[in-house]
Amino acid sequence: MVIMAFPSREFGSQEYDNDEKIQKFAAGKGFPGVLAKLGNVLGDEAPEVWKHMKEESGASDPTWNFNGKFLVSKTGVVSVPKNVEKDIEALMHE
Repeated sequence: MVIMAFPSREFGSQEYDNDEKIQKFAAGKGFPGVLAKLGNVLGDEAPEVWKHMKEESGASDPTWNFNGKFLVSKTGVVSVPKNVEKDIEALMHE
């Protein structure tokens, strides 16, 4: 399992303003995943992988920073979780 995070200041500018601060904060919280560079997740400037997951899942743009979640199965099926814990557990037993 891989966790990816896409830091963005598009939601009330609550994210730190540079990658170094974001990485330090994430490390301090024990974040076990991969951090993308600070950028946008809304519109055409979003990373290609984000746009792909959004398109494949049929998701709309997130309205808040904690709303943008995707799950990708072992077979590459992208979905938007309804219940994150249950959906992850189901994918792990796939």
